[in-house]
Parts: sequence; structure tokens; C-alpha cells
Amino acid sequence: MTSSNFTRWLLAGCLVVALTTTAFMAGLATGFGLGRWTAPAVVVAPAAPQESPAAVVEAPRVTAIPAATQAPPAILPTPRPAPSATPQRAPQPAGTIAAQDKELKLFWEAMTLLQDGFYGDVPSGQNLQYAAIRGVVSSLDDRFTSFMTADEAQRFEDSLDGSFEGIGAQVDKTEDDKGARIVEVYPGFPAATAGVRRNDIITAVDGQDIGPLSLTEIISHIRGPRGTTVTLTIRREGEDAPLEISVTRARIEIPVVESKMLAGNIGYVKLQEFSRPAPGRLKTALKELLDQEPGGLILDLRGNPGGLLDVAVEVGSQFVAAGDILIERKKDGSEEHFSVRTGGLAIGVPLAVLVNEGSASASEIVAGAIQDAGRGPLVGTKTFGKGSVQLPQTLSDGSMLRVTIAHWFTPKGRGIHGTGLEPDIPIELSEQDRSAGRDPQLDRAVEYLSAQ
Repeated sequence: MTSSNFTRWLLAGCLVVALTTTAFMAGLATGFGLGRWTAPAVVVAPAAPQESPAAVVEAPRVTAIPAATQAPPAILPTPRPAPSATPQRAPQPAGTIAAQDKELKLFWEAMTLLQDGFYGDVPSGQNLQYAAIRGVVSSLDDRFTSFMTADEAQRFEDSLDGSFEGIGAQVDKTEDDKGARIVEVYPGFPAATAGVRRNDIITAVDGQDIGPLSLTEIISHIRGPRGTTVTLTIRREGEDAPLEISVTRARIEIPVVESKMLAGNIGYVKLQEFSRPAPGRLKTALKELLDQEPGGLILDLRGNPGGLLDVAVEVGSQFVAAGDILIERKKDGSEEHFSVRTGGLAIGVPLAVLVNEGSASASEIVAGAIQDAGRGPLVGTKTFGKGSVQLPQTLSDGSMLRVTIAHWFTPKGRGIHGTGLEPDIPIELSEQDRSAGRDPQLDRAVEYLSAQ
């Protein structure tokens, strides 16, 4: 086999993988803890393991996020072919080799012209494969289906444990695809310290225009080793010229759960992400609050970008007594119902849930289940609107393909993808409120529960 034919063989195999991802789903468990992700945006932070196909109810921004029950579910390793001196063609799910070669004829015609005539460097080897996969993925018109290199995939996995190295902000692609919007800035972390604000639009990273990049690629450019510096070019409302803000990256340890008792005997618990540690830490916090016999409980999901699907079911089950937490619907119309798990700790105490435009994916699953069950009102602003489930699949070289395999709906069949959840008690939290240390959304939730 000539080197030219070998390269074509490799690329054809990659294209087949990209176009037939569902062939890799057999044998994977449901639930993000085992194979699904629900996260929204990306918290310039998450990533999934090389050997953990998990479903994600993915997030709007960036964020990827973790969480697990008291005993994390077993992880199914991705089978990898044994090394061989003779390259083996990737399994063909349909059609014949000849038919697929014919379909790729035009591609090879174009590649030959580029390799022979382009005045510059043309990707080759692994870079050519990655470029081809990214090209197919970008044509799907789904920003949540994405491809990651092995390094990016490892960082994604690391973030599922609640920590990562980056700037401590949640981002999402702008609607015009000309940059990335800051969805949330986590207090006390580098982005906030450097002066980055919510709703800032990042147009370039270290001088590189990020408009043409996917969300995954943008996040990869922003994140990096602790102690290194990244320069963000930012467009901010009210500013005539772009701002250049340098941020020194750090190790970001997300405080997954925060809890306290408020005046008026109201318990408060904030969940930052649906990462692997989330269920266990949430249960511990709830037990401590419930031991004080609160008259009501506030669950704060503001700025929570989502995370693991299995974690969302476990968290929702702490507040809803019976029925479904969500319904997952595939493109063929088939449905899977994820029911409440028994033993919820806070199914009887009066409840209010704080949400905002940064509440995405798994946050919306839990908020939607609580709203449909009539357990308590949503207080704040409309949520992000991320209602799709991604299945991360590790490829043979450690790179990862995350594929949207389904959309999820609330127990009453409401779809939130692209629309979000409307609060029962709408109330804004302005930047002036933030600067002054005021929280009218929290105050309104306390008022509601006190009246109960």
C-alpha cells in the first residue's frame, strides 16, 4: 500500500466514523454518569475521560460539569483495536468499500488539487483527519455536537470532577457566530479579578479572531495551564472601542455546593454544577439544613451550566416525590422516561428555585421537573434553553466525538431547547444590584416562602 493510499484509507475511515457515530452507542449505559451529558455552555472548564462514554445534557455555555451519586456508576471503557503492522479498514456500517470510495471521489479530487497547487501548507496525516472530521461536524448545524483532540478530551474529563485550569467563566457562542458571550463570571476567580463581566463579547483570544471557531475550540484557546496568561479582546456595551483584558489562568476549584440558613428560618442551598461530586455533597448539605427544621428551602441554580444527566436525575429526586424527572426523545420518536428515585430528602419542605439565563441543561431538567410537579415556583429570569443530550465517544487515538443523540422534555412534555423555562415569579437582577451587593431575586424567594 502506498503512503498516499494509506493516508486516504485513514481519512476515509475518519469520515465514516464522523458520519456514522451511532454505531458506537451499543452497550453504553444511560445517564450521564455512565454516558450522557447535558451541559449547556462551557465553563471555560470541562472535559470528559478517555475511557468514559457518557451522555451529556449539554450545556449552553461552556461549562461542562460533573456529579455523581454516593457510589459513582461503573464506567464502560471504549474498546480499542490491538496494534497491527497492517492497517485495517474501519468497520463499514453500510454499503460497500467501492460505493464509499465513489462517494469520496470528489473529496479526493479537491485534496489532490490543494496538495499539488496550494501556495502554502496543507494539513496531512492526523491533522488532515481532524480537519475532515471538524468539517463534517461543522456542517451538521448543531453547536453541541463537537470534536475534541485527545488533550481537549482529557481536560473535559478533568472538569467533570469539579476542577480545571482556566479563567473561571462560563461562555457561549454568540448568535451571529462572531464571538463568545460571557454567560457567567465566578466571583473570586481570575476572570472576575481581571475585570471580565457578564455579557462581555470575546472577539479574539491572544489576537486570534475566534468567530470562525467552534465553541469547543474557543474554550480550548481560553483555557490553559495555571500561571500562564491569556489576552481577551472584548466588546462591551457602552464602550466605543474594544477592550484588551489579560487574565492569568489558575486552577479552578468549583465549590459545587454552598449552603446556609437565612433569616426567617429559611434554608438556602446553591448548586454550582452537575458534576460527579454534586449528589453526595448536595445530600450532605440538605441533611444539615433539614436538621435545623427550616420553614422553607431555596434551591439556587443561577449560573449553573449543567453537567451529567444521571446527576440531574439524582438531584431532581431530592425534591420531587414521584413521577418523571425528564423524558428523552430520539429522532425516530422513541422515548425514554427517567423516573424519580426514591429516598428524596427534601420532598416535603416548601421550596422555591432561583434561575436565570445562565441556568442551562441539567439545571433546566431539575427546574422543569420541580415546576411540572408543582413543588415550588421558579424565581428569576428565563433560563438558557439547552435541551439536547450529547453522547461523548472516545476514538482510538484518545480524541473524542460528542454527538447529539436526543432532545429531552419536562415531565409534562414541554420542550425547552431554544426557548428556555419561564419563571413563575419573574424578577431581574441588574449589574447595579450586583455592584451594590443586592439580590432582589433571593429576597423575593424568601418573601414567597415566608408567606407560606
